[in-house]
Amino acid sequence: MLGEFEVTEAHENHRETVREFCEAEILPHVDDYESRGEFPVDIVRRVGEAGLTGVPFSTDVDGAGLDYRSFVVTVEELSRAWKLIAGAVNIACGLVGYPIAEFGDDWQREEWLAPVCRGEAIPALSMTEPEAGSDAAGMETTARREGDEWVLDGHKVWTTNGEVADFLLVVARTGGEGHDGVSLVGIPDPADHEDLEFVRDIPCMEGEAAIESEIRLDGVRVPAENVVGEPGRGFRYVMEGLDIGRIGTAAQGVGLAQGSLDAAKTFADEREQFGKPIREFQGIGFKLADMATRTQAARLLTMYAAGRRDRGNRVTQDAAMAKTFATDAAMEISTEAVQVLGSRGYSHDYPVERYMREAKGTQIYDGTNEINRLVVSKQMYD
Repeated sequence: MLGEFEVTEAHENHRETVREFCEAEILPHVDDYESRGEFPVDIVRRVGEAGLTGVPFSTDVDGAGLDYRSFVVTVEELSRAWKLIAGAVNIACGLVGYPIAEFGDDWQREEWLAPVCRGEAIPALSMTEPEAGSDAAGMETTARREGDEWVLDGHKVWTTNGEVADFLLVVARTGGEGHDGVSLVGIPDPADHEDLEFVRDIPCMEGEAAIESEIRLDGVRVPAENVVGEPGRGFRYVMEGLDIGRIGTAAQGVGLAQGSLDAAKTFADEREQFGKPIREFQGIGFKLADMATRTQAARLLTMYAAGRRDRGNRVTQDAAMAKTFATDAAMEISTEAVQVLGSRGYSHDYPVERYMREAKGTQIYDGTNEINRLVVSKQMYD
């Protein structure tokens, strides 16, 4: 078991590389993009150019060829800077990239996945519907076969990065009931399809720079070869990709927790009341101690899940545990950081209010934490 926790010198060197990138290319620009409410397309592309988007994928598709512990380190450090960027990497490596890498045709890996790894294309997964969130079996979007094409009709919501996506992977029903008959259909250049409408960006807590698209598909036609893997096997592919996505979301939680702790620790050392730094008051010092403990526990649980995946294990339970614990910890720790900073924490002048808003989202997507607890409880008896 101890091997699963192993973080080598190579992982720590990778952490330094990612942190230096964040300090140079992300942190100086966060406030500007946030204030303008603009999605940072150029930063996401630079992340890919730096080799950070396709960390766990083979060099054959222009990935970095590293392990999933390196993926965790990457997402954690990106989240300390700006979780929105880390989310884009998580989608690329999890729900979109994993099914293509594992089950897609060679040409799909070359034309769809490789540009994502290089930072030339931003991917998005379109799965959630107005009446089908946690209950994916209730999906109503369809893809029907007409000759050499699939024709897609449906209504999707909460498609992260949808409107800026260069590649859209749509989860649609191609036949059957329940989880059977669900397929993954790739749509390159979705903005060029006149029968695909981006209805609106759904306003959310994370801020106006975040894109959560509502989409309508009204007879969107794509070649029959655009199905990933076998038709009707899409739900299985999504669930395997979700294991990776949940590890990535756990890493986002760790990064948000660490960023919150760092900000609170610095403030508590610099802020003086009654003639001494506020860290010397037990009411603050104990908060910081608990925040540090929960951050490290979340990191170890996340790294354990990634380490087991690196050893070829199926990690459904491990990923769900890590996702639930780490994102709950991020919410608690970011809230405490706002409290430590007091009125300053409540303002936009410090990053902790943003960390708090971002942490809330991590408890909801990639399966709500209630759903993840259900996954854990069921896995205990399998």
